[in-house]
Amino acid sequence: MSTLTANSPPLPLRLSLISSRLEALSLLSRASPTTTGVSQITTAANSANTYVANANTYLAGISSGTTRYTTWFGTFTSARFSTVKSHFSLIGTDATSTTYDCTCTESGTYAYVYPNSPGYVYLCGAFWNAPNTGTDSRAGTIVHEQSHFTVNGGTDDHVYGQSGAKSLAISNPANAVDNADNHEYFAENNPTLS
Repeated sequence: MSTLTANSPPLPLRLSLISSRLEALSLLSRASPTTTGVSQITTAANSANTYVANANTYLAGISSGTTRYTTWFGTFTSARFSTVKSHFSLIGTDATSTTYDCTCTESGTYAYVYPNSPGYVYLCGAFWNAPNTGTDSRAGTIVHEQSHFTVNGGTDDHVYGQSGAKSLAISNPANAVDNADNHEYFAENNPTLS
């Protein structure tokens, strides 16, 4: 299990992202989540897919270290670069085909997953107070959790936070490439780096 922490109350809610409005109404009546909660997850999942698409486009356009790449993943080597590209490629559009379980009661946790159970993300209290995009966002949390799935690269949690992630990229690039927060911050790209 992997967790991301902060301090905020949980919002109990269980749902799967759905594509049609009719299905959404049916789900709402069965699961009784708030309309706001459904909307926040849908928006965050779509934003996470956009983050991943933008990361994939960015990575396809570079062949050496850039400020953005080296800030989050350290000194450029073709092997580590290939690993990062693979992770984002594997994550793809997974966010909108994921089941989000929101029954977690841990107020100091954003989310967690079981790495060998892809497609299930457990959202917790801190997720609901995060902004949709930007640093430590709901969309970034989803990218972070998707990177933990073994089928997407199986990242770990070596450090948390932007400061820790930047330091890890300098001191241990191999671990930075294996750290979920480094993937989140690379995807969020806030503040913007090129």
